Amino acid sequence: MKLRFIDLFGAPGGMSLGMKMAGLQPVAALDNFAEGLKTYGRNFPEVPEQNIVNADASEKDIVKIFQRQTGLRPDDVDVIVGGPPCQGFSTVGRVLISKLIKKGMRKGRKAEPRFIQDKRNNLYKTFVKFVKYYKPRCIVMENVRGMVSYRNGWAVKQIMDDFRNAGYPNIDNKILNAADYGAPQIRKRIFFIATRENKIQNIQPPPTHFVNSGLDRKQLDASSLYYVTVMEAIGDLPYLSIPEKAKKIKEAIMEYKTDPTCDFQTWARKNSGKVDNNITRWHRDMDKEIFAKMKPGDKWADLSARDRKRIGYNDDSFNDKWKRLPMNRPSHTIVAHLQKDGYMFIHPTQDRTISVREAARLQSFPDSFVFCGERGLQFRQVGNAVPPLLARAVGKTVLKILQSQ
Repeated sequence: MKLRFIDLFGAPGGMSLGMKMAGLQPVAALDNFAEGLKTYGRNFPEVPEQNIVNADASEKDIVKIFQRQTGLRPDDVDVIVGGPPCQGFSTVGRVLISKLIKKGMRKGRKAEPRFIQDKRNNLYKTFVKFVKYYKPRCIVMENVRGMVSYRNGWAVKQIMDDFRNAGYPNIDNKILNAADYGAPQIRKRIFFIATRENKIQNIQPPPTHFVNSGLDRKQLDASSLYYVTVMEAIGDLPYLSIPEKAKKIKEAIMEYKTDPTCDFQTWARKNSGKVDNNITRWHRDMDKEIFAKMKPGDKWADLSARDRKRIGYNDDSFNDKWKRLPMNRPSHTIVAHLQKDGYMFIHPTQDRTISVREAARLQSFPDSFVFCGERGLQFRQVGNAVPPLLARAVGKTVLKILQSQ
C-alpha cells in the first residue's frame, strides 16, 4: 500500500506531483488560492473533490474545518507535506525592508517586529497544528533559504523546536538546489524532514545532476548528468508572437513543431500531445527594441545608460528586474511574483518575456500538467510552486527513511 499524504498550502500541486512521482499517494490538499486549487483538481483526479479544501490556513479552527470537509482521520494519513508562505524571510522581502529603513520610511528596529509578526510568516504554526492532530509518520516542510540566515538561524531553531515539541524528535534540515535533481533552474530552498520513530541521519537526496564546468565524466557516477540548461528545457516549444495589448487570451493550445532534442524535452512531452498554457505578455515597441540589443545572460547593468533612462525604471528597490535568460546554463530562480516581474525572465532568443508553459518547464512541470485561470493567475501558480523534480527527490528520501526500520 502506498504512503498517503496531505499537501498543505498545496496549490497548484508541484510538491504533490513530485511526491506522486516518487511513489506516494495524494489524498487531500489545502490552500486559499481558488484558481490554484482548480489546477490541483484538474491534475489530481484521484483526489476526491471534497478533499481539495479552499480555506484560510490562519483560521483558528482550520484543522476542524479541514477534517469535517474531508472526513480524514489520523489513520488515513501517513505523511504531511507543504510549504507555508514566509515572505518575511525571503531575501527579496528583507532587502525591501532594509531599503525602506535607509530611506527613513521605517525607523530602525520598529520595522522588524511588524515584519516578523506578519501572519504569513507564522503559517508554519498551522502546519504544526495539523501534525499534532493527524500524527503522521513523517512530515516534510519546504521554505525559502532566507530563514537560515535570519537572526542567526532563529527561525530555523524555532521551527525545529516546535516540531520536536509536537512529538517529532528525529528532525533534520538541508538546503537543496533544484538544479541538482534535474530542474533547469538554480533554486535553493530549505527542507525540513521529521519523524516520530524512524531515525534520521542525512535527509539530502544524492544529486543526479552536476555543474558542467569541465569536470571529467570519469569523476561522476555513470548515471550522473550535467545541469539542464534553459534551451534544453524550452528550445523545442513553438515560436510565439506577442499578443495585442487589448487581447486577453485565456487558453493557448499549440502543436509541437519539432522533435525533442534532449532527454528533458522527451520527458516533458510524455503523456502530452500538445502544448498548453503557451501564453506570453504584451510588450511595448520600445521594450522589444531593447530586448533585441540584449545578449543571452545580459541584465539591467549591461544596458546602456541611454536605454536605462528611456525605460524609466526605478532601480532603487531592485536592480535586476531586466534579465535575459542564458542559453547554456540553468535559469535563475523563478519567483513567486512572476506575474508582475516577467522582465526578469526575457526569452534567450526571442524578443519577449517567457510564456507560462516556458516558466513551467523551467520549474520542471511536464507539459501534461495544465494550469487553470487567466494568464496572470497561471504565472502566479507557476512562481509559487515547488519544482516537481526536486519534490520527487525528497519523496524518495522519505520512502527510504520510513522503509529503513
